[in-house]
Amino acid sequence: MQVDAYVQELGGDKPIHSVLVANNGLAAVKFMRSIRSWAGQVFGHPRAIAMVAMATPEDIRINAEHVTQADQFVEVPGGTNNNNYANVKLIVQMAEAAGVDAVWPGWGHASENPELPEALKAKGIRFLGPPAEAMKALGDKIGSTILAQAAGVPTLPWSGSGVAISFGECKGNIPQDIYDKACIFSLDEAIESCQRIGYPIMLKASWGGGGKGIRKVHSDDEVRQVFKQIQGEVPGSPIFAMKLAPASRHLEVQLIADRNGNVASLFTRDCSVQRRHQKIIEEGPAVAAPQEMLRDMERCARALAKSVGYVGAATVEYLYLIEEKTYCFLELNPRLQVEHPVTEGITDTNIPSIQLMIGMAIPLWRIPGMRATFSKDPNGTDYFDTNTTPQRLPQKHVVAVRITSENAGDGFKPTAGRVDEVVFKPTPEVWGYFSIKGGGGIHEYSDSQFGHLFASGPSREAAIRAMVVALRDVRVRGEIHTIIDYAADMLQSPEFVNNKIHTGWLDSRIAANVKAERPPWHLSVIGAAAVRAHEASACKAAEYLGYLSKGQLPPPDISLVYFQDDLVIDDIKYHVKVIRRGPFTFNVSVNNTAVDVVARKLGDGGFLLQVDGESHVLHTEEEAMGTRLVMDTLSCIIAKEADPSRLVALSPGKLVRQLIKDGEHVEQGQVFAEVEVMKMMMPLLCPAAGVIHFQVTEGAALSAGELIARMDLDDPSKVKRAEQFNGELPPLGPPQVYSDRVDHRFTQALNAAKMIMAGYNYPVDDILEELVSCLDHPALPLLQWHQEFSFVESRMPPGLAAKLEAVTAEHEQALGGSTADRSNTEFPGRQLIGIIKGAVEAAPENEQAMLQQQLEPLARVAKAHSRGPEEYARSIVQEVLSMFAGVEEKFQSSSGLTTEQEMIDALRKSYPNDHQAVLDLVISHQGLNHKMELVKRILSTLVLPNPVPYRALLRRFAALSSKATAEVALRAQQLLEVSLLADLRAVVARALSGLDMFAEADGKLSPTVSANVGSIFSPQPSGDQAGAAAAAGTLTGMLGGSTVVPRKATVREGVFSGLNSLMAPRSVSPHRHSSTGGAITPAVEHKIETLVAAPAAVEEALASLIVDNQDKYLALQYRALVTYVKRIYYPFLLCEPQVNQHGSMLAASWMFDDPRTAETSAKRQNVGAFLVLTSLKELSKGLQVVAAAISSLASQAGVHPSGSILHVAVCNGSDALAVSDGAAKLLATGGPLLGCEAEESFSSVELITSSGPRSPTATPKQITQVVAAAVKDASSLLKAMKVGTVSVLAAAALMPVRNGFVWDMEEQAYKFEPYLRQVEAPVARLLELDKLASQQAVYTPSRNRQWHMYHCTERKDQRSPALRRTFLRGLVRQLGSPAFLAAMYSMAADKVASAAVDELESALINCLEELTRPAPDHQGVTGRSDWVHIFHSVLPQLSLQGVDEGRVAGALRSACAALVAKHNTLFRTAGVAVWEMRFRVPGGAWRLLVSCPTGHEAGEEHVEVYKEVLADDGVTIIYSLPSESGVTPAAPTALSGKPVLQPYQSLEALQQKRLAARRHNTTYCYDFPSVFENALRGAWAARAAAGEPQSIPPPGRLVEAHELVLTGAEQRFESTNLKLTRVQRGPGLNDVGMVAWHMTLKTPECQQGRQVIAIANDITHQSGAFGPREDALFRAAGELALEERLPLVYLAANSGARVGMATEVRECLQLAWVSEDDPSKGLKYMYLSEDNYNCLSSSVKAELQVTSSGERHWVVTDVIGQEDGLGVENLSGSAAIGTLFCRAWREGFTITLVSGRTVGIGAYLARLGRRCVQRTDQPIILTGYNALNKVLGRQVYTSQMQLGGPRVMGENGVSHYVVNDDLEGVKVILRWLSYCPPQLGAEPPLLPTNDPVDRPVGYAPAAHEKLDPRAAITGKLHSQGYFLDSVGLCLPCIEVQ
Repeated sequence: MQVDAYVQELGGDKPIHSVLVANNGLAAVKFMRSIRSWAGQVFGHPRAIAMVAMATPEDIRINAEHVTQADQFVEVPGGTNNNNYANVKLIVQMAEAAGVDAVWPGWGHASENPELPEALKAKGIRFLGPPAEAMKALGDKIGSTILAQAAGVPTLPWSGSGVAISFGECKGNIPQDIYDKACIFSLDEAIESCQRIGYPIMLKASWGGGGKGIRKVHSDDEVRQVFKQIQGEVPGSPIFAMKLAPASRHLEVQLIADRNGNVASLFTRDCSVQRRHQKIIEEGPAVAAPQEMLRDMERCARALAKSVGYVGAATVEYLYLIEEKTYCFLELNPRLQVEHPVTEGITDTNIPSIQLMIGMAIPLWRIPGMRATFSKDPNGTDYFDTNTTPQRLPQKHVVAVRITSENAGDGFKPTAGRVDEVVFKPTPEVWGYFSIKGGGGIHEYSDSQFGHLFASGPSREAAIRAMVVALRDVRVRGEIHTIIDYAADMLQSPEFVNNKIHTGWLDSRIAANVKAERPPWHLSVIGAAAVRAHEASACKAAEYLGYLSKGQLPPPDISLVYFQDDLVIDDIKYHVKVIRRGPFTFNVSVNNTAVDVVARKLGDGGFLLQVDGESHVLHTEEEAMGTRLVMDTLSCIIAKEADPSRLVALSPGKLVRQLIKDGEHVEQGQVFAEVEVMKMMMPLLCPAAGVIHFQVTEGAALSAGELIARMDLDDPSKVKRAEQFNGELPPLGPPQVYSDRVDHRFTQALNAAKMIMAGYNYPVDDILEELVSCLDHPALPLLQWHQEFSFVESRMPPGLAAKLEAVTAEHEQALGGSTADRSNTEFPGRQLIGIIKGAVEAAPENEQAMLQQQLEPLARVAKAHSRGPEEYARSIVQEVLSMFAGVEEKFQSSSGLTTEQEMIDALRKSYPNDHQAVLDLVISHQGLNHKMELVKRILSTLVLPNPVPYRALLRRFAALSSKATAEVALRAQQLLEVSLLADLRAVVARALSGLDMFAEADGKLSPTVSANVGSIFSPQPSGDQAGAAAAAGTLTGMLGGSTVVPRKATVREGVFSGLNSLMAPRSVSPHRHSSTGGAITPAVEHKIETLVAAPAAVEEALASLIVDNQDKYLALQYRALVTYVKRIYYPFLLCEPQVNQHGSMLAASWMFDDPRTAETSAKRQNVGAFLVLTSLKELSKGLQVVAAAISSLASQAGVHPSGSILHVAVCNGSDALAVSDGAAKLLATGGPLLGCEAEESFSSVELITSSGPRSPTATPKQITQVVAAAVKDASSLLKAMKVGTVSVLAAAALMPVRNGFVWDMEEQAYKFEPYLRQVEAPVARLLELDKLASQQAVYTPSRNRQWHMYHCTERKDQRSPALRRTFLRGLVRQLGSPAFLAAMYSMAADKVASAAVDELESALINCLEELTRPAPDHQGVTGRSDWVHIFHSVLPQLSLQGVDEGRVAGALRSACAALVAKHNTLFRTAGVAVWEMRFRVPGGAWRLLVSCPTGHEAGEEHVEVYKEVLADDGVTIIYSLPSESGVTPAAPTALSGKPVLQPYQSLEALQQKRLAARRHNTTYCYDFPSVFENALRGAWAARAAAGEPQSIPPPGRLVEAHELVLTGAEQRFESTNLKLTRVQRGPGLNDVGMVAWHMTLKTPECQQGRQVIAIANDITHQSGAFGPREDALFRAAGELALEERLPLVYLAANSGARVGMATEVRECLQLAWVSEDDPSKGLKYMYLSEDNYNCLSSSVKAELQVTSSGERHWVVTDVIGQEDGLGVENLSGSAAIGTLFCRAWREGFTITLVSGRTVGIGAYLARLGRRCVQRTDQPIILTGYNALNKVLGRQVYTSQMQLGGPRVMGENGVSHYVVNDDLEGVKVILRWLSYCPPQLGAEPPLLPTNDPVDRPVGYAPAAHEKLDPRAAITGKLHSQGYFLDSVGLCLPCIEVQ
């Protein structure tokens, strides 16, 4: 059916085909949906009636729903509604333009403007509402009330009470005089009217609405305050006063009137729940009043509408007075109300469609919907009277809730903004309308209502329940606030449920600050913290990636794992700390209580939160006052810290008026302004008292967060602050429900460990404990197998699953047995692999690949566990540790990368297309400390028991060179040493055991001992087996048992050096038997000799075999003892050790020469003894045995046993450290014994037991205390035996502990000697450790234990940095190279001497590598020494007696100089200052000393040769010069005549300066001539190596440097008469921070010498700063270079101009603060006390100020200072030398070497000199990066290298060459100078060459070929196979085969 036919059938007069919807928002949406629904039912097409919408730019911007639903829309101006929806002329124009038949006005806007129906009527367009006359009469609040009174409708007392005129009398136009009687025109009239009516009163503007022009007043004063506001809000509107009803209900009647005079009422609605007189909740039908009264209300309403000839929909509103049980008229709304769907719900009508049909002039009695309401046939045509015909009573109750964009938590203030998501799921009981959708929004000109929900039910209670359920499911997410949560709570409140509400009920709730249900506080805190951490992490990660993508270096302080924040919720501040456990897992802690939470970001921007085993959806929205957090459907505000001095707009709006004048005082809580927000007037209250200063004017548009006014607070301290939360989080469980199965726990623990390695944070102890527990569980493999098996079982071939299950079932059955059986049950991995492999092979060939892929997970599990649980555990450990090494290796200093930022930049370049990989590496590296904790625990727990399989990883760890990884590197190094030394012990034991012993008939030698190989998870061995287990197992393993100990010897560590030939010799000697019956076979004899002379450090291995008493037949122990003695006394042993067994003890004695005097005429023989005990309590008894042996041996040799050496070894055992009663008493004192330190935590009571403590559990300090007590107790016996030194070996957990005690003649007691902790006394004497007596040295062994390093620090003064000195000492036991042997055979002493020095090269290189390797020392610190002394004592004797000492000295000097020159770079890198060698010769020894104080010495003049001779006293050995002629050492008397054993002295001042410069990573200025010498030597050598002519350097020194100093009266930089004079003085005597030389350089191109002027900063003098004196010297040197036309070389290393405060003033300055209690408020002034001012009056200018307490403060205004050169004069000097250097470049030749960091004027000079050579590790900067960061306000730069490093200066052309060190830099300078004439203007020097200038150039570009510059320079291969010469090469033309 068409519209025209339908209208005609129902009796209408005008079909309406299109409608202009002159409204927006919810009104427009509801109308369109209602008409579409009706049209679809009636016409079968929902768009039968065309909908035309009006759309403002704001509507289009927010994607308004009504615009998208319309058939078409017309654009209208934006802004307030008077520009669009309330603009009558515009609406009419749009209606005409669109050609519509009707206009629907909706509600609000122009819906009550009578001009609109008049204008439309004139255009012939139907208005779907009342005629203009009725609208005029009823639309005005005053007029409608007058007419209502005339119609007999009850009204409240008001200003127009008694004023009445009927509509018939006035025809809708109330006479003005009658109208004015009800109005108020002035303030006085308002007060009089209010007094007459009686307060409280509602003052209203008749034309107002939506909260505008309405105020509640309680007194005359309030009337005076608000009257002007009401007039201003609705300009020109009449004003009236009406009594405020006390407790009342707002009831209303829905009317429908047609154009034929019929009026129907559709029951009632209850709209009592209101805020600011605007409805929130409506319901119908009304049940608050009796039904009779409700019917009477309907009757009155119909009569009123009929009396005025009303047409369309209208609402008559009443107030039902609860107490009086009466009602009165409120107003008539001549439009459709927002809540009309309530009536639709209870009457089953479609009111907008009825409006449309009324507009078509269809009578009510013909409208189907209306007929059905009156129980008539909807399709009937019979007439009925709507006034008298009874209606069908409602069968259900409907509750409606308006969804508004208001903040219910802040007094229902409107909000506007973006809407991201709107989710509403309608049900049969609940329906609703929304004017927006996701992606849209609500603008500041919209109505705050954007949705309306309706719920129906058979009863009021049912409808309420349905509405609450629906509200809980509604989700509106975006910038706006909603009242959804609040409404749900309100519906469930007892007052509403019990219908005990009134019109002021909601306002009272708001005033009482009743809040909606909030998320639990702990969930809010946890969720907000996790989300903020997630977003902060994502933001920082994006920022980081942004830096990388732009090629910039990210700031170092970007933390991606650790966060902390303060969250303010409901005025309580929660300080939270968040640690990332992984990409999505966070640990949130509050006051030391923590909980884990998982937060994953959703596609809509929200987060899925898992906490305490529950999940929540969380969204956040930033607002002006904080962050709104919506968890599920509940919300709360994470507030910002309140600042009451800033008054800001909370939402967009308009500042309507300022109620306080600018600059006036305002009280707390006082209204200072009014704003209009979304058609509502909102008062603004002042949060604190103070003076207000407005920042915006009246009428200004406000945006959210915009500053409205500033406050000068009266008392900032009284401002309310958020209260700090001091409680704890409630006990919460894990975020997810985890399985307790072992395999699942293992997966979680392993993932956690990997997360730690990825840089995240987990509790290390818990994770490692869980990981170890799971790995040690026998069911782990089976459970992992079942997990994978369940995935592939259904896809397996028939029968395969059964086979596999049979095998695993058998294993599972075994696991179910007893505990003992279960622990030994191994997973059948190999068997399962075999079955899988067989199944794959048996499958058809075309299916094998697929089957193999299907079974791959099972094969992976089986293979992983096929080698047992230990191997699987090792693979897991290696996987975790490899992650650590893989990351941290990338953050070690290498290739010139010194800072972490440079390393990150290098990573950026390594991963150009994957910056995320760089970020992942950085995150991992940031968690280094936590990773190290896990690694250290793994190393101690899992690696320590068996480190051999982890050697590859340990080497990687040990190579880590950064300070941060030093501790892990140290532990790895120690573990590596333990494993290698354990192997060494095994090799030694194998050699000494003699595998050929089984050919002997000696059955007493038994090589077997019970094995002790435990699980890596088993407890560490204790008792007797601990030492053996820790030292690499048992003898069975050593001899080839199930655990094969002999490993591949590693060259890198050098542990097995010299042990490769442990085989039996071809010729054998007769057997020699021990006293225990064990034969020493020739093979064993040979191996003993090999061990004695081997370079490998086998002492510790031999010592461990001695103290290991598991060999009860003592064969191995005996051989180890003999070997140990022979080795430590090699080569001074005079007889074989005599070993005897005395019960459980072994005693040995021997004769030896004193190593120091062995080759002199004062040589002294002595007796040594060795005592092996099972317990220290047997010491006295053993000493008696040894005393007899010593006495016997001494008498046989005819020597006096004074000063003999006694060695004691205490075997490993349960009572090894048990001591005698006397020693126990000494221990009981608790103090240090014999000078050794006591350990505070060590209780002597623990040792005073019958059996003593178990040695493996005792610490080294504890063992030392026990041994010291035993030695002190036996002192009398030892003294009687004439024992000079006692050395005691005691078993410990890893290696034996050695303690040495020396007889002190002065104190007549034995004294603990620290140097004997690491070596035995004979070795200590050979190493000359006496010379270290004056040093507080700390011992460090080398990696292979061959070298002994002693570190000490010293400083010039307390302010100077500590300088690190290292003394590296070692014995060279073998000289056997072919060259050396040939020299020995030749009997040529000089050749022997030269060959001996050459053979030391390998030892020297080993030492240098040890000094430079990037590994920490035993104190856990890194960094190389500043000064190193290497001492090599060569034990084999050289045949140099009776020869020409001059030739020998020359040979030694020449060979040594060549060796140093060869390794000069390593010497310099290692910081070696002295290399000393001692060679034994018949009759004494020769010594060589190489002095390398600068690191650039390499000539023979730096080598000193001495002989050792006895002094005149016949006892002291002194240095003596050899008898030679010809070559004389540079300093022949440096040590000549000095005692050889004289203790080392502190470094001299010059060396201190050198090392201070080295600390700055530069060369000391006075050492630069040596650098030039070294560089020239290299240049001549390179020329000789290239075969160039004239390549022999001139004799003597190649550099002659004469220092230039200023002389004369004029020494200021301003002077034009500066005079320089050459001086001859030693280095380091300068008193100016600048040094200049006149240098003569004998270069290859100028062999007679070319002259240059060189200037260098002295970095050790006030950091090389430029002062007036430095400027003067620089200027004078520069002018001299210009005058003599010489090149000017500047060697830069400085800190810029010297600007600072006078020291004497700085030390006396005092500060006066603005507030002494709070220095943060600022500094008031700086002052001097009276006494200080009297002393410093000449250094300052000051003003006297007397304080209130009477103190006299001299306020400093100017600082003059006593020292010149601290102020701006330095800047003038900088300008002077800058000008000079620029002139020198323009008129002469300048070149700069940036040797150290150069700053300020130093950087300018480097730039002005143009030719610049820069070191890779030194910056050129104008100012420091910290200063720049302060200027920029954030950390942009992280190092000086970012500002002026080579990557900046080199790549931008400031630096022309980038070099690694100063030597390379000087070489560049010399090469540059070689192209310059000796003097400016002279001819360039011609350098002879083998490449003549007239050589023809073979290369030339062919025709039509471009010139190839590379070919022109380097040559090119011709196409026919021969080479074309170039300009730069001289190569013969040769055929290329």
